[in-house]
Amino acid sequence: MPFLTTGILLTSEVVSKDIISGTSLKIYNSLSGISEFDLEHVNQLLEELDLFKKIEIVESLFENNKYDLSKKTYNMALNNLHEISEKISKELEDIHKDIEYTKTLYFRSFRTHKYMKHLDNLKKFSNILDKRLELVVKLSTMN
Repeated sequence: MPFLTTGILLTSEVVSKDIISGTSLKIYNSLSGISEFDLEHVNQLLEELDLFKKIEIVESLFENNKYDLSKKTYNMALNNLHEISEKISKELEDIHKDIEYTKTLYFRSFRTHKYMKHLDNLKKFSNILDKRLELVVKLSTMN
C-alpha cells in the first residue's frame, strides 16, 4: 500500500527521495532564515526544540528504510512522521513571513507579534514529532 500524504497516494520511493528531502530542505532553509533575524527569544526556542537535528534523524530514517508491504504499521508510522514534519515546515515558513512583516512595522516593540501563535504551534508539533519518532524506533525494534 502506498504512502498517503496531503491527500495524495505516493509510493515509498517518491516519499523517501523527493518528498522527504524537499520537506527537510524547506525546514533547514526556514531555520536559517529565521535565525538571521537575530531575535533572541525565537532563536532560543528553536535551539531548545532542536528541530534541525530531529529532522536530520527523520530524513535518515526514510533513507534507510524501504517500503515493505509486510510492515504496514511501521510504514504508517513513517508516514505520520513525515506528516508532522510537513506541519513543522509550514509553521516555520509562517514564522519567517510574520517576522519579516513585523520588522516593517512602526513601534513594533509595543505590538503583539503575530508569529507568537506559530511559535506555540511549533512547540506542540515538536512534541508530536518526538512521540512519533519514539514510536517509529519502538516499531523498528519489534521487527
